[in-house]
Amino acid sequence: MSNRLSRASDRLSGAWLARAFAALSVLGLLVTVAGVAAMAIAAESIGRKTWGAYFAMEQAMAIGTPVAVVFAGLSVLGGFAVVYTTDTSTAGSTRRSSDD
Repeated sequence: MSNRLSRASDRLSGAWLARAFAALSVLGLLVTVAGVAAMAIAAESIGRKTWGAYFAMEQAMAIGTPVAVVFAGLSVLGGFAVVYTTDTSTAGSTRRSSDD
C-alpha cells in the first residue's frame, strides 16, 4: 500500500508537474503549427487556388499566430521549470568517471 502512496506523491511532485506542463505546452505548440501548416498546404496544393482558399489560409494564420506565440512562451517557461525542479542527486549520476 505504501508503494502506491509513494508513486502517487511522486506524480504530484513539482518535477513531475513541471515535466507535464512542459510536454503539454510543446505538444500544443506543435499541434497549432501543424494545423496552420496543413491549412496553408491545402490552400496551395489541392488545386483550388481560389481567393476563398487563400482567405481561409489567412484566417488560420491570423488565429494560429497568437496561439502559437502563447504556446511558445509557455514552452520556454516549462523548460525553465523542468531545469529548476531537477533533483541535484540525479544530476550527479550523469557524470562520467573521467570527469572526477
